[in-house]
Amino acid sequence: MLKTLTSALMGVAIAAGLLAGPAAAAELTAEDKANVARVERYFNSITSMRSSFLQASSTGLVARGTVWLRRPGRMRFEYEPPSPVLITSDGILITYQDVELQQTNQIPLFTSPLAVLVDERVEFGDQLVVDAVESQSNVLRLRVRQRDEPDQGHVTLVFQDNPLALKQWTIVDAQQVSVKVALLDPEFGIDIPNQLFRPLDFGKPGDDVGR
Repeated sequence: MLKTLTSALMGVAIAAGLLAGPAAAAELTAEDKANVARVERYFNSITSMRSSFLQASSTGLVARGTVWLRRPGRMRFEYEPPSPVLITSDGILITYQDVELQQTNQIPLFTSPLAVLVDERVEFGDQLVVDAVESQSNVLRLRVRQRDEPDQGHVTLVFQDNPLALKQWTIVDAQQVSVKVALLDPEFGIDIPNQLFRPLDFGKPGDDVGR
């Protein structure tokens, strides 16, 4: 359960180099570049967010939970039962934990395409590359990958276009299994305590790592 859910959501397989690379990118038009600039401004205006989410994969797996984001670098994905998954980021590492099995795995935050959600400043074109833009029916989609590691996968960000608002993202793995995470009730600019982004320390029951 832990491997399936965490690989789908945040890219454990990306860190291991198991995700398919992006399709050949077409050159962005002037309109595409203007939309990319809008998305940059949108992300850079966000300081924090909380939302319940629904996660669904093409294999039929469905899960719910709550996500907290705080820029720069902080994330927490907490799944509802029966899933035992907890995912946290302290700005350096993403930590994946199975609470029932008391297992922990960590990868560097920068290896996940979803680092774009919590980068200190979002600027596409340097390390993060937008290689596809689609705008239609008040929906804007951007496919993002890492320039230096193009074979480590990509994430498609989906926005409501007017007004611009992040609604969901999708990751597709090497077996073409897609996983979609939809935000249900996002709140922005809220206060989130530091301890929420600390992983559990299974060696000290009830404590958090870093305390």
